[in-house]
Amino acid sequence: MKIEIDPNFELEVAEFYQSLGITQGPGDVQYRLILLALARNGENKITKFSEIRRYTDQFADRGSIGSKMKTVFQLEGLVEKVERGGYLITKKGLIAASFLLLSTDYYRKVKMTEEMIERIP
Repeated sequence: MKIEIDPNFELEVAEFYQSLGITQGPGDVQYRLILLALARNGENKITKFSEIRRYTDQFADRGSIGSKMKTVFQLEGLVEKVERGGYLITKKGLIAASFLLLSTDYYRKVKMTEEMIERIP
């Protein structure tokens, strides 16, 4: 899965979903960035914690990403911890990442429709 990660764009998408009342999953920028970083490496490649932090540092307090990895990602079976600071995304995690990518496509379509409507005289 080829995934380009733009943290500022992911924040924009998360804010869109928050405006709809969705604060978890698509509406959580940290969740989006973590999951996309994991999915970027794919199912059989270990993702280092430092790789995840490269995307999340501008949006997260120190310790919140590690906490989210334990309380959300590992607990829900989206990742498996395989070594100190290393994670493997599971099939369930890949499904969640696919959902996030679909949520991004929906956001783009909504924005494109809004721009078209604004141009109508």
